[in-house]
Amino acid sequence: MKIKILLLVLVSVVGFSQKKKINQEYDYINNYYQLVYQAHFEYLNKDYQKAYDLLKTAEKNCPLLNQTGIYEPRILAECATFLNKPKEAVYYLEILVRDYGYNFNSIKNDSIFLNIQNTKSWKKLHRNKEKYAKNYIEKVDFNLRKELHQMKIDDQSVRTNGYDEEKAKVVDSVNQLKLYKIVVDYDFFPGHSFNQVGNYNVDNYDPEISVLVMHIRSSKADFWKPILLDLIKRGRASAKLYGNLSDSILRSNGVFDYGIYQNIEKEKINDYGNLDKRRIAVGLPTLAYQNFVYEYWENMFKKYNEQNEN
Repeated sequence: MKIKILLLVLVSVVGFSQKKKINQEYDYINNYYQLVYQAHFEYLNKDYQKAYDLLKTAEKNCPLLNQTGIYEPRILAECATFLNKPKEAVYYLEILVRDYGYNFNSIKNDSIFLNIQNTKSWKKLHRNKEKYAKNYIEKVDFNLRKELHQMKIDDQSVRTNGYDEEKAKVVDSVNQLKLYKIVVDYDFFPGHSFNQVGNYNVDNYDPEISVLVMHIRSSKADFWKPILLDLIKRGRASAKLYGNLSDSILRSNGVFDYGIYQNIEKEKINDYGNLDKRRIAVGLPTLAYQNFVYEYWENMFKKYNEQNEN
């Protein structure tokens, strides 16, 4: 009975969403994501000029994002520093502090930026750091953070100590209703790139709920796919969400469309020859890039652990 009531509510919310105007001024799928993935690849390989040039092109096409695992303004700040562009480096550091709530002292103590701290632009950033921090906190919707945190707790409560299918159906239905209302109200899928959500340093709540997409049932996938794709195209949701949704509902079959899981053999991916074409079409990077980044960080963690053991 509860699920039937939830479905009726969903219909009413969907009807409301039809009236919402969608801004499609920017096309991140065609004009941004692939440039950023290429830039990130060059950055990790220490070709800072190529990384800088690619990111500057992406920035001309669309406003910069601050994607988890890439952090575009941070890369540009580092590249600008290495390329002897101190004023530009501070410009991107200012974005991190002002728009994303980064801790100024952690940036100040980073050895990469020591050589630019005698510039006028750096001193100006230093003067404004407290104002930026205050303004950032004022933009955070703490009620939203609490709600997202609780949604994740509820999601995991029916999965952590064994899977309760009946309870999961109810929890997932409620969470999807809440998530859809958030998408309608805020015009984004919650993530740390958006001021209303806030970063990890704001409080003790964890507002990261991308895992909820993995628990959308196949019967609701056709409802969510166009919503996610529209948000991804406009830079209002993480590009990985569409692939996560699509492949998660195929887990029972063991054959996937986007190859989001590691160590999946070619035979387990539908139409493998066109895999990258499908990935790029929804904002995902190529499989080669995905594997490169995974192996890069795996090697970095391995070296870090080896150094700590010695």
